[in-house]
Amino acid sequence: MTRSELKTLMRSWLDDTNGGYFTDSQCNTWLNLAQRRVQMLLLQAGENFYEKTVETLTVASQADYVLPSDFFILHRLEIITSGSGTSESRQPIYPITINQQDFVSISLGTPTNYYLKKDRFTLSPTPDTANKVLRLYYSYLVADMSADGDEPDVPEQYHELVAIYAAEDGFIKDDRTMNNLMVKKEKYESLIKQAAENRTQDRSRQVVMVEDYDAGNFF
Repeated sequence: MTRSELKTLMRSWLDDTNGGYFTDSQCNTWLNLAQRRVQMLLLQAGENFYEKTVETLTVASQADYVLPSDFFILHRLEIITSGSGTSESRQPIYPITINQQDFVSISLGTPTNYYLKKDRFTLSPTPDTANKVLRLYYSYLVADMSADGDEPDVPEQYHELVAIYAAEDGFIKDDRTMNNLMVKKEKYESLIKQAAENRTQDRSRQVVMVEDYDAGNFF
């Protein structure tokens, strides 16, 4: 559904089909906020709906690297130590806290760990070589819908949930209860949780086994 169609749907629930009470500006804001709420649910489902991959090159003696402007959640960071394409040798770079950097060598070397700082990540140890590929797997923040012909950046089967969340803000403004709409909302939220469990069915479920201090190579 387009933003215009979502707006019509939410106004029908709010008994304001002609838009005489809830303005376009209010509805557009609520729809964009609702789109972000649906994205958060999908991210919690852990099925990589919004996953992107970008690359940059290391700079010798430079520890800080700026995150993409649409960065939201980091899934994996790796460095290509040699080769390229199908012959590349990849090495994961593991997350640490700022305090845990004390456990990592302060000398220059191949990065083994990173920590986040606002709009950037810091590598540790600091790279000693330039032009090594850093590959970042991350989920981006959805862009706001800016025109009535735009569609929300969520799977089509969850478009109605965007309208539901937006209508919820309208009910809050009007200080009205929304019992019937709450039932619809809860059904969609339940469906998203079920989809996270059922999306892959090509083999039986497995348990991921890790050792104590797995990914703790900074000690």
